[in-house]
Amino acid sequence: MKILLVGDNRTSPNWGGRAVSIALHRLLSKRHTISGVVTGLRALELGYVNTTAPTRVCRFFEGRRHRTRLAEWYLGVERLLGASDAIDPDPKRTVDHIVRYRGRYSELADLYDKVGAADAVVINAEGDLVFTTPPRRIALFLLAMAELGLQMGKIVYVVNSLVADCPITGRNEQTVAAARDIFSRCQIVLTRDPESLSYVRDEMPSVASEYVPDAAFLWSKMGSCRGSNLPSDGDFLIPFPEKDHYLGRLDFSQPYVLLGGSAGVGRERERAVQSYRTLLRRLQELGPPVYLIEADGPDSFLEQIAIEEGVGIVPVYTPIVASASILANARLLISGRYHPSILASLGGTPCVFLGATSHKTQSLQRVLGYDEQTEFGIFPSDEEIERIVRLGRRYLLDGAELREAIRNVAERRSQEAGQLLHWIGDQSSEASRHTTAPFEMGTAT
Repeated sequence: MKILLVGDNRTSPNWGGRAVSIALHRLLSKRHTISGVVTGLRALELGYVNTTAPTRVCRFFEGRRHRTRLAEWYLGVERLLGASDAIDPDPKRTVDHIVRYRGRYSELADLYDKVGAADAVVINAEGDLVFTTPPRRIALFLLAMAELGLQMGKIVYVVNSLVADCPITGRNEQTVAAARDIFSRCQIVLTRDPESLSYVRDEMPSVASEYVPDAAFLWSKMGSCRGSNLPSDGDFLIPFPEKDHYLGRLDFSQPYVLLGGSAGVGRERERAVQSYRTLLRRLQELGPPVYLIEADGPDSFLEQIAIEEGVGIVPVYTPIVASASILANARLLISGRYHPSILASLGGTPCVFLGATSHKTQSLQRVLGYDEQTEFGIFPSDEEIERIVRLGRRYLLDGAELREAIRNVAERRSQEAGQLLHWIGDQSSEASRHTTAPFEMGTAT
């Protein structure tokens, strides 16, 4: 088939988004033709439609709406005159905007034409289908693209998806209802974790759904996860611009420990700096040098800690192949990031899991077969930091045997992740409903 891949996140600095998009593209290309891609960031690029002023004028004010009253006043006037945001809480209204205004807005025409040129639309949902209040813009965009594909008579698949209520704002009933309707008309929804599968089957029983491990596991086939190309001198991996505090502080010739952030922690920067600085200092008692990893833009608070404490940091714009190798060859990773933990596990790196904005790190421990499934807070307390250090010390002492066990489980998940191809192109949705997905609970620790 000719496939339009929606949610290609290689234009995002997020390590997981880049890794998963590369893996999905490679896997789908083994059997099908990728006729086009639509980036996840397109959701942030679409603005108001049916405006009285030229598009560039509205874009100017949209970019300043949260900074000046004048901008919000102007957009309010445009709304009174009939303008509206291209992305609506109702995905069907978003589709109506795309179809109605594609002659005026080139970015809408691009979406329409790419769907029209494809036989099937594959939605890479990743961690974006968390039903928050207000709804995530990217979630509404992905649902709208699925709806557009369905209305144009295309086969639509939703893959690699986390599906969950928001633990902070609660369930957004409007978005859940929209997803339930759209998913019921898709060929199949493939979730990336068993908890998401349970959610879909409980809340959307008419939806054909299965669990297939996250596409990031497919990186086990790439040499970077075996460390064959990791240079001893970390300066060789530093991206542009080469800031002074990046240089001369990463030595990969000796064992090292990695400390990363978590989704949501960057929203409270001062608290994050204080908490993670304390955690860093305690982790340094373990012996190996501790390097910070900036796996996504909101983790930028770690740069402040790196400067103040004089420690090495792996910047967010580090090439993803190098980032995967750094993760896979660490002695220990402490992080609340989902995909970096997978990439680390492919090399056998034991992980200590911090919390996240959904069930993802708790679920990942089950997928990776951890006997002791512990999720610490995104702002670890002093008592939690003490427990993190104790657990990290135990993992370091377990050494090669533990690494081999983790690597073996991750390899099994990799084999299962490749089965995603089994579902893409299968026209029999009834045959795929509610069968048992291949999932063997491995034991790593």
